Amino acid sequence: MKRKKLAALGLAVLMAFSTAACGSGSDSGSANSDAAPAEDTAQDTGSSDTSDAAPAEATGEKVKLQFYSWSDETAYLDPAVEAYNAQSEVAEVEVTYFPPTEYAEKILATFASGTEFDVLCVNGLSPYGEYKSKDTIQDISSYVEASGLDTGVYGEVFKTSNEDGLYGLPYRGAVWLMFANEALFEKAGVPFSQEQLTWDEYRDLAKQLTKDGTYGGLVGMDNFVLLQQLGGSVMDEDTAKIRQSLELWKALEDDGGHVPFAEKLELSQNAGSLFTSAPAEYVATFQNGTWGVASYNSKYETGEMPFQYRVMPMPVPEGAADYTAPSSINYLSIAKSCKHPAEAYDFIEWMCTEPGATIIAEHATLPAYSNADIEKIYLDAAKQPDDTLAKIVFSKNNVPDVIYDPNYSAVETILKEEQELYMIGEQDIDTTMSNFESRRAEILGQ
Repeated sequence: MKRKKLAALGLAVLMAFSTAACGSGSDSGSANSDAAPAEDTAQDTGSSDTSDAAPAEATGEKVKLQFYSWSDETAYLDPAVEAYNAQSEVAEVEVTYFPPTEYAEKILATFASGTEFDVLCVNGLSPYGEYKSKDTIQDISSYVEASGLDTGVYGEVFKTSNEDGLYGLPYRGAVWLMFANEALFEKAGVPFSQEQLTWDEYRDLAKQLTKDGTYGGLVGMDNFVLLQQLGGSVMDEDTAKIRQSLELWKALEDDGGHVPFAEKLELSQNAGSLFTSAPAEYVATFQNGTWGVASYNSKYETGEMPFQYRVMPMPVPEGAADYTAPSSINYLSIAKSCKHPAEAYDFIEWMCTEPGATIIAEHATLPAYSNADIEKIYLDAAKQPDDTLAKIVFSKNNVPDVIYDPNYSAVETILKEEQELYMIGEQDIDTTMSNFESRRAEILGQ
C-alpha cells in the first residue's frame, strides 16, 4: 500500500470512528522496552520505542513496528518481513521471536504489563477468542472495509469466528495428516498405501507395523482428532463424543501399536524426534500437522533426518467422507498498545494476501490466503512425489480443530489434564469424564 492509499485509508477510518485514538489503553505510554517479559529468551531483530512517533503520512518517514512471534516461524516470516520492508513506504517491521513453548505465556504477560508493541501472531482460534475477550487486540473492521479486502477467501471458519468484529487476518493454515517412514513398512512386510483408512483399519495397520523394536504409530500433539471429525468440541454439553475421542486414544495405546503416552509425555514438544532422528527405526507413522512438511524437508536435506517421508491422510470415523481432517488458521492481530494501527494494518494486509502468501508458500508452509498460483507454489515447494498432499490440504471435507469461544482455551486445558491422568492409568474413563464435567462447569459459572 503506497503512502497516498494509506492516508486515504486513515481518513476513511477517522470518518467512521472520529473519536477513536491510535491505539488504546492510557497506561501503555508509561511502558518501555526494558519492561518486555523474558528478554533473555527472545530473539530480537531490533527494538524501537514508537511512543513519540508521528504518523508516516505526516512525516514522510517510516514508522517502526514491533512484531512478536514464536521461533518456529522464522523460516518464512524472516524473508516475508524483509520483502515487506523493502517495498513499504510507511513502515519498518522488526521481529522478536519467543520459544514456542513459552509464547502464549509471554504474550499474556506482555499484555498484562502494558508493554508497547504493535503486531502479533495468534496461534489459532482459541487464543484469538481469548485475546478478544480480554480486550487486548484491536478491531480492524474499519481498516478492512476501507481497503476493500474481500475476506471471503479465508473461508467459513473465519466468517463465523468474526461476527462481532474483525480482530485479525489469517496468514497461515494447517491441516492434520500422517507422516510415514516407508522403509519401516517394507521391513515389517506391510505394503505401503496412501488410501484413506478408517480408525479401525489404522489400528490394525499400526499393530502390523509394530515389531522388532518399531512402533506402528506416534500420536503428536494432544489434539482431539476424532472429536473434531465427529463435529464435536470440548464445549459440547453432551460429552459423548469427547468420551469417544479419549477412548480411541487409549485404545491405540492398549493395542500396543503406539508409543506409550508416558514416554511421549516425558519428551513433550520433542516427541517428534522419535520419528525423525537417526536411526529412524522407532516409529513408522506420526500424526502431526502440515507444519512438518517444511521442517522435515529441511531436516532431510541437511542429513538430520535419514529418510524421505511420505504422507498419508488422517484416519476417519466409519462412514465419514474421505480426507476429513482437523484444520486450523493462525492470525495476525494488532495489539491494543499499538500507536500506528493504520501502518500495522498495512503490514497485516500485505502478509495475509497474495504477496505474503506467496512467500509463505515458497517455504512449503500452507498460507491461509490461496489461489491457483499459490497452491502450485506450495505443492512445488513441498516436493511430494504424488498428489496425496494436495488431496489432504485442499479437501473440502476438512473441519475446524477448535470452535470460537472465549472459554475454549481454559476448557481444553482441563480436558488435557484429565486425559493425561486417564492415559497413564491414574484414573478410569468414568472418573475422567466426571472430573472434566465438574471442572468445566466451574469455568463456565454453571
